[in-house]
Amino acid sequence: MAVTESSLHAKLGDSALLRPVSDVMQSQLLRCSQHEPLGMALAKMQKQSVGSILVDCDDGSTGILTRTDLIERIILPRLELDCTVDKVMSHPIHSLPLESSVLDAMQAMMRWRLRHLPITSGRSIIGLVSEHDLMRQHRNRPDRLMVSIDRVQDEAALILVAKQAGDIARQLHREGLGALHIAKMMSLLNDALTRRAIELIFRGEDQHDLADQPWAWLALGSEARAEQTIVTDQDNALVVGDESLVPRFLDIAMKVNHLFDRMGFPLCQGGVMAMHEDWCMSLERWLDQAQAWLKSPNPRAILKAQIALDFRWIAGDRLLVESLEKGMSTIFAQRSADPLQSAARQSFFRTMLTDLLERGVQAVPAEWQLGLYRMIGGARTKRLCQRDIKLHGTALIVDAVRFLVLSKLSPGQWMPHGTVERLQWLEHNNILSKDEASALIEAFEALTHWRLEKQMAMLAERSGQERSAPSNRGSGREIPAPNHIDLLLLHSNQRAHFRDYMQSIAQLRERLRMDFAA
Repeated sequence: MAVTESSLHAKLGDSALLRPVSDVMQSQLLRCSQHEPLGMALAKMQKQSVGSILVDCDDGSTGILTRTDLIERIILPRLELDCTVDKVMSHPIHSLPLESSVLDAMQAMMRWRLRHLPITSGRSIIGLVSEHDLMRQHRNRPDRLMVSIDRVQDEAALILVAKQAGDIARQLHREGLGALHIAKMMSLLNDALTRRAIELIFRGEDQHDLADQPWAWLALGSEARAEQTIVTDQDNALVVGDESLVPRFLDIAMKVNHLFDRMGFPLCQGGVMAMHEDWCMSLERWLDQAQAWLKSPNPRAILKAQIALDFRWIAGDRLLVESLEKGMSTIFAQRSADPLQSAARQSFFRTMLTDLLERGVQAVPAEWQLGLYRMIGGARTKRLCQRDIKLHGTALIVDAVRFLVLSKLSPGQWMPHGTVERLQWLEHNNILSKDEASALIEAFEALTHWRLEKQMAMLAERSGQERSAPSNRGSGREIPAPNHIDLLLLHSNQRAHFRDYMQSIAQLRERLRMDFAA
């Protein structure tokens, strides 16, 4: 399948979800004082037919009261309606700046489980977005699926809900949303699915005492960076507070990993899952292992470090993960006081860089060469014109950017989670110029979008074969590889863009080589 010009450089603004939030927010806001009787505030909401009212507080801050609060905070506690609003309002409140998009609002409401989201300009609230405003923008809404996930009561229902996530990804793609935006949305849904799966396993195993112990479930790799595309497997780990409880957590993790598999997230072929001892350890063992990577940077240690250093909290005790980040920073950040640690650190980074540079950037042949290949044809020509845009594209950017950020951390700092956020961090800290960072972000976004297009084509092809008559199945029609492109199928201007992306990657790698050679 040829990649079209529009699919390579999709205009993200074409998606309704990337319109300014000001296009959909309500600007006529209902307000009351924190001292207003509850009955009067509710009467105002009823008269105006709105689902929320902003509450002006004496200290200048703002609270909010919504219809959703009625049952939990008013009806069940049997509060009198003459009590003041400040007794039941939400305070402090989450908000978004006016510069945000509709997508930002949807993601914020999913993350914070809100049905009403204030919009600010400076320090003032000037608008409000409700779930009904979003409903008018998006029929099959991700935030409604989030509610469905929260309400699931058994594993069979969770498996059915998980299948809907793929449908939402395909719809967002049809609406023109960019690959990284889709990945972030899917990451929010996957996080919610993970938390609910863990809750169901704990409940089903009657392990409430274990759930109360310090533990944290981590996403690793692309899920930790919120960069997963559609075709993906599991990468996860567990941090446990008490070493003696690791065997019990391994049993829980095995059940969680296999539930994920039934939900459509295949088991990791490399075994990077919390059900294995290498990926389920106490905080002390995780940090001891990181110290061992630093002191003995053999190929296995480097490989595990590259996987494990991209981690993100999903469920459990956040403080454990904060302690893990602080511990990792102590090990890997730049320090001059301990000469032995500094020497070990330098050796580790040089070994990691050597491993990184072994995977070279594949040059894009000149147009006259491609013309010659097209005339010659054959299997060898086809191989010469194939490019794996993950292995020799996005993965090169991810690894190089992770390496550069990790090598530049100061004590107490830890890495931002995503590759784009890391590039922005490098620019902010004057490690990369604005032009360098922008070129790499453009390359990463375009190549990720390209991968998504290929994966969508692959899924469509598979779906078509499954629906076809039995006589047509297995006919030998080739299913598109999820990460490969054929240079001969691209237009010349697409190949020009692709050359630019490869050049940006090559320049970053050369900079790393020169900096650390010195």
